[in-house]
This record gives sequence, structure tokens and C-alpha cells, in this order.
Amino acid sequence: MKPLNLDNRPCSPISSNCVIWQGPTISCINLCTGDTISDVVSNLATELCTLLDQTNVTNYDLTCLGITSCGPQDFQALIQLLINKICELQGLPVNELQSTSACPDCLVSVAPCFVENGQTTMQLIDYVQMIANKICDLIASIADLQQQIDNLDIRVTVLENTPPPSFTLPSIAVDCTLSDGIIVGGNAYTIDLILNALVNDDTYGYCALLGATALPADIISAVSGACITSTTPTLSNAPTPYGTEYLGSWVNTPTTVADAITNIWIVLCDIYQYLQSPTLNVSDTPTVNLTYSSGTLSAAVVDTGWVNLNGFAYMSSNSGRPQCRRIGNEIHFRGYIIVPMGTADSGYGGVINAAPTFSSYINFEYGNTFNTINSSNAPDSCELIGYGGLAWSSGEAIGLRFNRGNSVIPTAVLPAGQSLDGSYTLGTRHIIARNVSTSANDATLHSLVGISILNTGALQISSILYDEDYSGSTGYEYSAIGRHLVSNIISGENIPTYTPTAPSIFNAVTSGAYQGNTTGLSATWRFNQNAGRADQLGGFIIQLSGLSTFVDPCDIYIPTLVVC
Repeated sequence: MKPLNLDNRPCSPISSNCVIWQGPTISCINLCTGDTISDVVSNLATELCTLLDQTNVTNYDLTCLGITSCGPQDFQALIQLLINKICELQGLPVNELQSTSACPDCLVSVAPCFVENGQTTMQLIDYVQMIANKICDLIASIADLQQQIDNLDIRVTVLENTPPPSFTLPSIAVDCTLSDGIIVGGNAYTIDLILNALVNDDTYGYCALLGATALPADIISAVSGACITSTTPTLSNAPTPYGTEYLGSWVNTPTTVADAITNIWIVLCDIYQYLQSPTLNVSDTPTVNLTYSSGTLSAAVVDTGWVNLNGFAYMSSNSGRPQCRRIGNEIHFRGYIIVPMGTADSGYGGVINAAPTFSSYINFEYGNTFNTINSSNAPDSCELIGYGGLAWSSGEAIGLRFNRGNSVIPTAVLPAGQSLDGSYTLGTRHIIARNVSTSANDATLHSLVGISILNTGALQISSILYDEDYSGSTGYEYSAIGRHLVSNIISGENIPTYTPTAPSIFNAVTSGAYQGNTTGLSATWRFNQNAGRADQLGGFIIQLSGLSTFVDPCDIYIPTLVVC
């Protein structure tokens, strides 16, 4: 249908489908806020037609009431007729429900939408008049809406007939590369390309940045994890805290990355300033001596240098006198020990004949000079421990206790009160020797001993074979095959030589001959000496090289360092 106001200049026609109902939702006519005006008018018109049809008296059959003609002429009369019939059926006088004047001037109940101020009833005439007014208003509104719909329809038609406009994406210049080879800094690109590069580029995009920096919550968490706060003492001006020393620059409660970086730079600069001339306290260890001077921290291994052992004053002029040296927690030994010799007194007591030296100990060959001197109470002495051992620097009464003897390690190496972490032995079998002069040649004697340093620092020599093959009066002192290595000479006997010339222990004289013969010299021994007994080791030389011990690791004393 062509709209009546097609030519409604100067107004612009617009379709009713483009106008939106902004009034409240009315459920009774199925009308919702946001519906188009076309829907609103259609629903109102449908409801109005339904209402008109329902109130049309001619649509009702009243033959059951005995009314075939002159029935009610309008809907109000029909309702009143029905009321009257109901009252008759209930046995009520019809005139009791009527007002003083007969209908249509009677009291009726009104629909909920017509209730005002709680008044649910009104005169029929007034009620009908109100309904008529409402209907007239609706008719006027519908007419107005229809005009608007017609105008909207015209506008929609115009829009539908108008060619669609063309749109060009704007371009903007970028200052930096956002996608290598695609969005390069210094050029202009459309915003769709720029947005795609910002989000999706694996190198320059936001997602790549998010993968490297984590989420903002992670960054905030990292900022809040600072271990240096405003109350932490500075290094460059301790104990002044950072918040005071750098007042105005220091962020007391950092919440952003900028705050954190500000504080980090302050701390770094403070450390840098401190390290220009730091004050360091160094503590030495049992093995390392730390020194800090002029910005240099140096570490020197504790080294006492070689120090003479205690108990060997009788070898004071000997360049081979036994010594020890501590390097870190390890003590090394070197040099030689010459068992002192003295006049015989059953092996106990006596005086040293002469101070033995490394270069002249072969001269001790005159009567009874094989005896070991046993001066128990002298600080520089060698004490017998029965017949099986020797201890130096004893200072104790003579006895048979094995753990005797004072420390031979000087206090410059092992201070008083310090101890070794255990006892150490230089091998289980150690060969020692003594040279003696005969009338024509020098001869050599040997013995097999053990050399030990106890955890107290005492130095002891034990005659191994004596300890192993002789025990009290029932032992067999000479039963060990090791006796082949231990000299046991008898005065007047010829001095043997172990050469391959027959007869000897190396070559048989004849088949089946005894193999114990040796080639004898014309020289003879001039004294007796059993080198398997500790009391007859006088004149023997003992080498300490290779013996080492360790200081108890719990001792923290630092000996005086030797400066080279």
C-alpha cells in the first residue's frame, strides 16, 4: 500500500522497521523494549481487533436465555444482562445489586489497568467512557505510529536503493620494526597489518614480549620480592640505611618496574662506590693465611719452613739433623736420626761418648759402644722401652709403656695443646744401617724396625723382629726368617761378604752342598752386637724422609707463616 504522506517534505521519509520502541515491556500484548515500531503497531492493532471482536454483541448467542430479539445493543448491556441472570439464579433480587438508578447507571468492577488510587469499581457509564477514551487514544497513537512507519519505510527504501559507500583503511607511520621484512620502521602501513604484527609476530609482537616478560602480575610479584629495603644498611656508609642515605631518590615501597630499577641502580652504585675502597675482614684458616691490602686479597698456604725436631740437641752440629715442616694441615719430616751410643751398663744408663754426626758415625767401633744411651730424664735424650723400642725427648722415668715420650714436634709447628689426628708409621718394615770400622775396611750392619709418630707427637722406633718372635722367657727370639736382614755379629767372627763367588749363599760348592756358606773376609768383628734389640741399636742411622702426619682438622691454630 502506498503511504498517504509519501510527499511529506521537508521531512525525510524513514522505514518503521528502523524505529525502535524504547518504552517498557508490555507482556499482555507481547511487546518488548527494543522492538521495531512495525512490531509495536502490529501487536497493538492485533490486540485492538481481538478486543473489538470480543466486545461485539452480535457475536454472542443468547437464545438459551430466551432472548431472540431486542437483546443488548452493546457489550456493557450484555455484561449487565449476564449479571442479572446470575443474581436470579442465586435467588437474589436484581435491584439489590443495582444503584438507585437503573443501568446503565450502575456500579461495576474495573479491569486492573483502570484501577486508580486503589478504586476497583466505578459507574458503568464512567467505565465505558474511560474505555472509549483509551480506545480513542490508542487509535490516535496507532495512526501516529502508522505515519512514522510509513516514513521509516520510505527512508529504508531510499537506503536500499542507495549504492553502498566504499571504505579505505587508514595508514599510519611506524617508527620501529614490528615484523622483520613486513612492518619496517620509517614507513607507513595500514592499521590491519600493524595490528597483526603487534599481536602475532613471534619476534616483535606483544605475545613474544609477554613470553619474555611474563604477565603483569608476575612482574609485580618480582618487584615485591626485593631483598634490599629502605632499612637495609648501605655498604658505602654503614650502618646508615638506604632509605636515609638516598632520601629523595630511594623508593620505599616499590610497586612498578620503574621503582624497582631505580632502587637497583642505587644499590649497584652503592656497591660500586664501596668496592672502590672496601673494608674487608679476613680470617685465616688452618691451611690458608688470607691477607687484604691495597685492594688485593691474597692467600698463602700456611708453611712454617723446616724446623729442627726436639730431642736431638746432641746432633746440633749435624747438617742432617731431623726436621719437620708444616704445610697447611700436613706435617712432613726429613733428615736422619743417629741412635746415641754410650758406655754399657746392661743397656740402662750411661753417658754419651761423643756427639754423633752424620759424617763420622762410622767411627764408633771401640769397646761396648754399640749400647744405646738411656738418659730418661733429659729433655734431649733417647729412652729405651724395654728391649723392643726407643722413644726420644722423653723426660720420663724409665718404664715399659709404649705410649711414652714427649712431642718431638716444636711448638712453632704444632702448638701446645694441639694434637695430630692419629698415629702414623713410615712403612711396616724399614731397614736402618750402621757403618763400623774394622782393621782394614768399613763394614755395614742392618736392622729391621718400625718408625712411628704418635698422635701426641712422640717419635718411637720399634724393633719389629724382637716384638714378633720373642715374648717373655718362652719366646723364640731367632725364629723369624726376617733375621736374615738383621745383623747379629759376634766378636772374633770373620766379616762375611755376600758375593757371587763360591762358596756362598748364592753359589753351591758342589751339587747338593749346603747353601748357607758365605765368602768370609780375613777381618773379624771386634765386638758383639744384636741389631734385633733396641738396646743395641747405638750408632744406627734412621732416615725420616717420607714420614708425614696430619693435624687434627678441628684445630684452628695458625702457626707463624714463613715469608719467602
